[in-house]
Amino acid sequence: MEIEVNVKNYDVKFEDAMELAKSLASNFGDAMMLSWCNYKEKKWYPVAECCGDKSWEVYACRRDGNLKVSFGEDFVFMFTVT
Repeated sequence: MEIEVNVKNYDVKFEDAMELAKSLASNFGDAMMLSWCNYKEKKWYPVAECCGDKSWEVYACRRDGNLKVSFGEDFVFMFTVT
């Protein structure tokens, strides 16, 4: 499942986006964040070199990630929700 948060014309800070992503994910059940990508600052978690350009996304998918919350082209957060 994927949620796209429209952030056009807004300057959203990473910490605020993360809190909103957690809140949105919790609406679907017990949510645990697995990974994230901050495209603005070119940072991601976890840092893995083995999986290509979107290693953070591959990491989450291999760990049953089933919810992706995207904030335009700025931030992406991956969760597993049970």
